[in-house]
Amino acid sequence: MAFQKLFLWRAMILFGVLIVVACSSDNLDEEMPINTENVNTNTSENEESAHAPRIVSKESILAYFDSLIENEQIIVGQQCGDMPSSTANFYSRYVDRLADMTGQYVGLIGADFGWHSGEAYPVQTLIEHWNNGGLVTVSWHADNPFTDGVDVYMNTVENKDKINLRALLRDAEASAAKTSFRKELDKVAGALQELQDANVTVIWRPFHEMNGNFFWWGINEYANKQTNESDFKALWVDVYNTLKWDYGLDNLIWTYAVVPSETWYANVTAYYPGSDYVDLVGMDYYGLQPDFPHYAELKTLGKTIVMSEIGPHEESYGAWNMMDVVAKLKGKAAYFMQWHSWNGAGVSIIDNKNSNDMMNSDAVVTLEELLPISF
Repeated sequence: MAFQKLFLWRAMILFGVLIVVACSSDNLDEEMPINTENVNTNTSENEESAHAPRIVSKESILAYFDSLIENEQIIVGQQCGDMPSSTANFYSRYVDRLADMTGQYVGLIGADFGWHSGEAYPVQTLIEHWNNGGLVTVSWHADNPFTDGVDVYMNTVENKDKINLRALLRDAEASAAKTSFRKELDKVAGALQELQDANVTVIWRPFHEMNGNFFWWGINEYANKQTNESDFKALWVDVYNTLKWDYGLDNLIWTYAVVPSETWYANVTAYYPGSDYVDLVGMDYYGLQPDFPHYAELKTLGKTIVMSEIGPHEESYGAWNMMDVVAKLKGKAAYFMQWHSWNGAGVSIIDNKNSNDMMNSDAVVTLEELLPISF
């Protein structure tokens, strides 16, 4: 297991430190009397402290993110699958293998709670990565409640007459769409509750890329002429209040994430639901070369900025220089989260160039470097 390797690595370092201390003086006990006045000799209390859960508040994480941006450092992240059942397998495929090659684990891993019709949402990989000192982000490709089957895609301009986002709100009249959506939301809340019970703070990214036309919660007209901004904002706020107040979830860092807007999609700030309901602002970018479009516009929202998704476009699969990613993003984003590969698509960190140099760069914060940070 990857985590066993990491524990072994830490144990070897600790063992080496103990050997150095033990050999530093043959007469250490005679020369330096031990003061036991304030030493806790209760074994059970010591063991309990050693296994205390890792508790890190969202406020501490956000402050830490700001300090990284100021220092022109950036946390490296890797997406692990696009459904909850694939997280563990993709962790092994993209995170473990990268660590075997570079000697470093990514500081952040990503999972998704969408594309899922089952009742169980496996979250153990996220908990383990968190307990090892890492950070986790979860996106949600929510199932389309306005169609049958499990799907998330829909051209929202061509099908705008079939979509009514306000019909999904808590106080909306009963309907098949509302029942479908609220049932899935309830299951997702259960998975987030399991993470909260394990003291995991989650960078939570629902309804991302809403300024495009490809997910059912997207724009209803092209060229920034959409008219459904208020409907989207109402849905976001409703879900925020549902998770926070109805389910008691206070472990979520809410992330508003957009795609680049040129002439086709809506402006990157058009659907922003308000500062009271957002903690992070993110860009999801895929291109021929690493870049950060609309950075200045996103800065106007007054929130910490991240690169919530990134990867090469089709013409440059496997050809990105990972050092260029860092150069483009450091000082602007607190982290980047690279998407995973799939058949014929070299998108992940390990499938692109100079990943070893990037993972060992002074500007990049990996899991091992996150560990000593006192949040």
